[in-house]
Amino acid sequence: MENEDKEKFSKASRYVLLIGFICYCMMGAKIFQALETDIQEELKLAFLDAETNLMETYVNITSEELEIFLQILSLSIKHGIIPVRNGAIYFSWDFRNSFSFVTSTLSTIGYGLIAPRTPMGQMFCVFYSLLGIPLTIIFLQSTQIRTCELLFFLVTGLSIFILLPPLLFMKMEGWTYNEGLYFAFISLSTIGFGDYIIGVNPSKNYSNIYMAIVTLWCTFGIAWMALFFDLLSKNLEKTKISVTCNTLWQRERKFSGKRSHFWPSLRR
Repeated sequence: MENEDKEKFSKASRYVLLIGFICYCMMGAKIFQALETDIQEELKLAFLDAETNLMETYVNITSEELEIFLQILSLSIKHGIIPVRNGAIYFSWDFRNSFSFVTSTLSTIGYGLIAPRTPMGQMFCVFYSLLGIPLTIIFLQSTQIRTCELLFFLVTGLSIFILLPPLLFMKMEGWTYNEGLYFAFISLSTIGFGDYIIGVNPSKNYSNIYMAIVTLWCTFGIAWMALFFDLLSKNLEKTKISVTCNTLWQRERKFSGKRSHFWPSLRR
């Protein structure tokens, strides 16, 4: 009865940890969005004004006016304000991208495509990560598997997190399967080069369902990859210990044989 109570308490604590982790990510996403959006609004207005002036004086544009426009355009792109088409402006710090930034930060992938630019956003990122990264580690370590489930864990995990997602990326991002496979492994292993990023192409209209699926894939995929690496390292360590013990046993046997061969002559 006591073991059943402990098991129920353990399951309940994992659910509480999961809910707490998701709430922490959502809170961080909203705060980053609030801190970084103001400067984007200012840059948007500045860019639109510069664009209007450029269009009005296009015939007689001077090199100084063109240089000013290019400077504003470069600064706007740096802060996530990207003109798309027909006057539409792409904002990098909406809630969806903010949540994506939070998950990539806490998982230590760190793509680097968007990053806080305001002093308050940068300071908040430091303290948010100081608490959030240990929380992420605790969340990932709370996932447990039994020995009898090992094969099922490896096969299903490889399919769900590595082999199947590239098909979704092919449809939504326009990548090849190889590019999607490469992105999946580089992301879940937390290497995070940043050469391929999902959900940031301004010319594509991403649904919230797609971004939610990607967020869940990233969260649970990193947990699976961490367990996979842990199991692999433990098996390699066992193999190393086994080989070392075998070698020592062979040496001891050889040495013992020599000693027994020469022992009679020593006795005489």
